[in-house]
Amino acid sequence: MIRLFIVNCLFIFCTQSSFAQTYPNKAIRLIVPYPPGGSVDLVGRTVARKMTEFLGQAVVIDNKGGAGARLGVEIASKSSPDGYTLVIATVTSMSMAVNMFPKLPYDPVKSFAPITLLTKAPGLVTVNDSVQVKNLKEFIDLLKNKPGQINYSSLGSGSIQHFTGEFFQSMTGTQMLHVPYQGAGPELIAILGNQVQVGFEVLSSFQLQNYQNGKLKALAVASKDRIASLPNVPTSAEAGLPGFEFSSWFSLMAPAGTPSSIIKRLNEETRKALMDKEVLEVIALQGQEVSGNTPEEMASFLESDIAKWARVMKSTNFKVE
Repeated sequence: MIRLFIVNCLFIFCTQSSFAQTYPNKAIRLIVPYPPGGSVDLVGRTVARKMTEFLGQAVVIDNKGGAGARLGVEIASKSSPDGYTLVIATVTSMSMAVNMFPKLPYDPVKSFAPITLLTKAPGLVTVNDSVQVKNLKEFIDLLKNKPGQINYSSLGSGSIQHFTGEFFQSMTGTQMLHVPYQGAGPELIAILGNQVQVGFEVLSSFQLQNYQNGKLKALAVASKDRIASLPNVPTSAEAGLPGFEFSSWFSLMAPAGTPSSIIKRLNEETRKALMDKEVLEVIALQGQEVSGNTPEEMASFLESDIAKWARVMKSTNFKVE
């Protein structure tokens, strides 16, 4: 028995060593579970370009938007665990989804092998230029005077924007109409076109231009600290709504069962890509912070984040429409 155990261990070690030496020998598919044009897509494409350079094989973006990012993540969970299909997972598709959907077709912990946390970013309470308010207090007063007459957008039922919209209403005693969209690009167009008036956004370079030219107004940063790219925007607490905080994160994942040697290689090259000057500049422009932790740290972060959202959702009695 001991001899058989040793032989099996040697076989696994040699197999994984072989994987590490030959990987990658063809293009890698990186699933972005949103349509083109949003911050997840931009981060994915920026990091993929550098990973292509460092890995010596093309990292090809495959946009699979739908179902609040769950569609693309589900596809990734059912892909071969060989390192040639990766996915950008988000707080919406992982920590929030597992607490919202009893029949979620994947398990955020058991279905994936974490590679690294890519970025984190605080949220913003945003209105378009048709909403004639100067600050968060005036906006809350407006909502109370017009219950149910103002729309807010999201990236789909069950998305972080959907939840934070409901969370905001529960904290302020206001009422808005939820209008879901399939991706950040269509959602941004809807706000700018006044199809909806309000968004609970995570900053992107596309939105930053509209904040700067006045087409969008950021009333508060939903975090403990202000962000460098919008230094004059107060935090929620400074604006009079302490406790209203939400943030987004993007992580790189592989299907469960992907050899640890491949996960290690991907972690090393991705963290190297995140430290590249060009990548840092693109991510900073969006108000996001680069992370780049180990697979073990990412696994621990995910488990604690799932527990956090479970507590928040229980306290607000949030239900998916």
